[in-house]
Amino acid sequence: MKSLLKYPKRQGGFTLTELLVVIAIIAVLASLGFVGYRKMIERARTSKCASNQRDIVAGMLLWTQENNNILPVYNTSMSGGGGFYWYAEMSRNSNSRGGNPLPYCGHNPLLPGERDDTVWICPANNPFKTQTGQKRDASYGIASSVFANAPNSTQVRLASLNNPSNTVAFCDWNLNGPGAYKITSDSDIAAPHNGACNVAFIDGHVQSMKPKPSYNNPIFKRTGGP
Repeated sequence: MKSLLKYPKRQGGFTLTELLVVIAIIAVLASLGFVGYRKMIERARTSKCASNQRDIVAGMLLWTQENNNILPVYNTSMSGGGGFYWYAEMSRNSNSRGGNPLPYCGHNPLLPGERDDTVWICPANNPFKTQTGQKRDASYGIASSVFANAPNSTQVRLASLNNPSNTVAFCDWNLNGPGAYKITSDSDIAAPHNGACNVAFIDGHVQSMKPKPSYNNPIFKRTGGP
């Protein structure tokens, strides 16, 4: 005799427990993917910054070659006002220091209306995204103990540097530092690349240094590091 009782068929689908397990797995995978994505973005920013610095050093060496082997100075003004900072002097050709600026080798500082992805702007140390209330033209600071401060200072010839491969040209600069576009102390040195600082050397190579170097490091001297 067949039973008259009929049991309802089980509907297809997930139980609440199964759904929670799937959601948890997706959340874990998403978090891992996000961490990997952030690392990829940071590597790309560090690479772009290093590329910027190599281009700038190449321009600096070209400028030096065309200016009697003399390195750019921090400020072109004799009196400390009204001149060009080092990046502007290097990227502009005045023929005589303090003259009317003209574009030089295609590396001009960012001007109003231009995009902020020029060689002067580090994507991880972007003055247009982190600064408020004041305009910054560049992300990098020159080594003030290597370069002369002004044209009336003792001119520094490239050939006078004993160890250019271990002598800093410039590095990531602390945008909130008291100085402007030069490195004079530890507080002027930035480490925007996950605690690392990109450092450009006179010979043209760029090195990522973590932790960031101290200003007392010999690489910030004209004699260079060991």
